[in-house]
Amino acid sequence: MTTHTRLEDTNLAALISSKICHDLAGQIGAINNGLELLEEENDEDTRYYAFELIQNSARAAWAQLDFHRLAFGASSSLGAVVPLGHVEQVARRYIENNKRRLHWQSNMQDIDKENARLLLAILSVAIMSLPAGGDFYVGIQGSNAAVKTPARFKVGVICKGKSARIQEGVAEIFAGKGAKVTDTKLVVAYYASRLAAQAHYKVSAIKDGDDAVYTIEPK
Repeated sequence: MTTHTRLEDTNLAALISSKICHDLAGQIGAINNGLELLEEENDEDTRYYAFELIQNSARAAWAQLDFHRLAFGASSSLGAVVPLGHVEQVARRYIENNKRRLHWQSNMQDIDKENARLLLAILSVAIMSLPAGGDFYVGIQGSNAAVKTPARFKVGVICKGKSARIQEGVAEIFAGKGAKVTDTKLVVAYYASRLAAQAHYKVSAIKDGDDAVYTIEPK
């Protein structure tokens, strides 16, 4: 990133916190609505709907919390190396619904926690490429993490779906061209670019025909 567009760490933390709250607000609100229905209604069909609303919203909120904890948090309960199967499960619960599907291929069994954060941050950005839903193809190549030498890896994320797109400003942020980050719309792309720079990776976002493609590569 260029110097004049670098966010202060306090502003970055505030914007990420705002994003997490925004993401969870809908699910928590739905749980609250379901509880209110249970208090007010005696109709069995309505109560069944309320239970279903609470259950589905609680699952979605838990999936979002689990994803955000690993993508943005310290994740102190995990070691320096994270099983990649765990990262896949966290990503799958967060991404997949009746409109979105995740396809995952990797030759690695584990990954450094910092690299896991970068991978999940890129996936969080990629979700914005398919607002109407579609398929996310994730390919990961690299060596398994060693105790003394952090493993290097490459990642490709192909987003296929109706009107696949790159969110305005993302490619510029990844290229270090200085797009302004003033709200939560671009903060994860900025966060990913900071993680990549610290770990000596480069990230990119391009439109390839009808697809949106994201990559992580060592410098």
